[in-house]
Amino acid sequence: MPHRRLFRNLIAAATTTGIVAASVGVSAAPALAVAPEDGTVIQLADGSYLPIMPVTGHSPVEAVGYRVSGGQLRAYDQDGVQLWARSTTGTQLSGGYDFDADGWPDVAVTISANTGSTCGVSPLTTTTLHFYQGATGTQHTPLSPMNDICWSFPGTTPYPTHQWSELAPLWGDETSTLFTSPYYATTSWYLGFGGGSFSTAGALYYPSTSSYDSTYPNAQPNTYPTGTDYIQYAHVANGLITSVAGQNRAVFWTSGRVVQYAIGALSSGQLIADRPYLTGGRTDIAGRNYGLVAVDPGSPNSVVLLSGTSNYSLYQDAITGTQSYDVWGGIERHVSIYDAAANTVQDRFFSYAHDASDGHKYQNRVSYPAHPFVQRSGASRLAYNVFRDGRWRLHVSQPGSTTSLYELDDVFLWDIVDVDGDGTQEWLISPTRNAGEPLGPAYYFPKWQTSAYHWNESALTLTSIATFADAIPALQRTFATANTSSSDGSLAPAHVVADGGVRELLVRTSSGTVERRTL
Repeated sequence: MPHRRLFRNLIAAATTTGIVAASVGVSAAPALAVAPEDGTVIQLADGSYLPIMPVTGHSPVEAVGYRVSGGQLRAYDQDGVQLWARSTTGTQLSGGYDFDADGWPDVAVTISANTGSTCGVSPLTTTTLHFYQGATGTQHTPLSPMNDICWSFPGTTPYPTHQWSELAPLWGDETSTLFTSPYYATTSWYLGFGGGSFSTAGALYYPSTSSYDSTYPNAQPNTYPTGTDYIQYAHVANGLITSVAGQNRAVFWTSGRVVQYAIGALSSGQLIADRPYLTGGRTDIAGRNYGLVAVDPGSPNSVVLLSGTSNYSLYQDAITGTQSYDVWGGIERHVSIYDAAANTVQDRFFSYAHDASDGHKYQNRVSYPAHPFVQRSGASRLAYNVFRDGRWRLHVSQPGSTTSLYELDDVFLWDIVDVDGDGTQEWLISPTRNAGEPLGPAYYFPKWQTSAYHWNESALTLTSIATFADAIPALQRTFATANTSSSDGSLAPAHVVADGGVRELLVRTSSGTVERRTL
């Protein structure tokens, strides 16, 4: 049941512009890690903005950002000075990890090469991952190229899927080890780095072949009546490396389950835990677990999956004025909290896009921010958006739970970030329906107006502190982080620019300009 007092307060305080507000004061939030002094993006000489990440122990370089353009992978420092450039034919980037443990975030590029064959009407390719050390741009290619898989189903045109992509490397803040897994894996590998080169630090059998069943005593029967533990062609690993019970483990979702593997050599004991489940208990679905995966900062054994689409999809649709960027929205929409210590799952099902003859592409569609946690003492709350019956609703959960504290109509939460660097996070929210407008199904698009709010955990209220006219946050794809990853291979946060010690929110206006706004 939504929290009625907060719901009434916010509705009663809603203005004619549809912006939520509350008159209750704001208590100080716990100190939070904030962006580097240079913000989260810099502006390059061509006027574009580039996401940056902190560099540790290498002054005067304090941060680095990477860009692929014109056949070059380039690295820039916090002042926009190019540090190095390397030729590449790739366009897909992943990074943020520090595989050589030197304080520089590293990067990888996915390269595709045609094989000369086709799958249906599409060319078949091989894909290769090239890793680059952030300090020098030195290239390493520790994994063999892999051929596309060609799929052919009755009544459909055959189509290929790439095996290596920006989704392949998973990592975490407890280790420099990378977990690398092809899209449709049978075997996955741990990569370590030392003496100037990569080495294989271990391998595992993926939950997609009979080797999984025969090797691991902890493997559990899958949720379909197949008589096996594995699910053939289980989809790409969606997760990260995190510490559970003092041990670094790869924790990830794949088709119809979440699993934990110890890092190290292939062995019967490396599968620590297997938790098969299907959202909503529906055996008529494929068990997709796409979306955002993040470790709860207030409850480190809790790993959250927000299965749906990134807020980047609404951002792109707002720019084009069409519902076209990600029409399927993750297909199976649900929120799961996995207790890695207990190997238990809380799950809340929202929708399946293929229901009603593909009529639920947007009904009960889940859209998540890059930073979904409402931090407090102990387990965090979750904040995310759901589109239901033609209108957006902002959900805020009970602590450590999939149950909603409240659901607020006609607003959309873009992100929760510390804009001004004072240690208190701002909620960036746009209205989607003005108070005077009639009810109806036409309020998918946000209004071009955004307000910043502070959350009061004691009073369970939001208080407006600033409003930005003709603006929504300028979301931009960035690398995953040590405690947050995504099946998109990237995150899409709101960004902060800092010039001369002044921190400004990066926004986009209805005319298409990208500007900066201060609180």
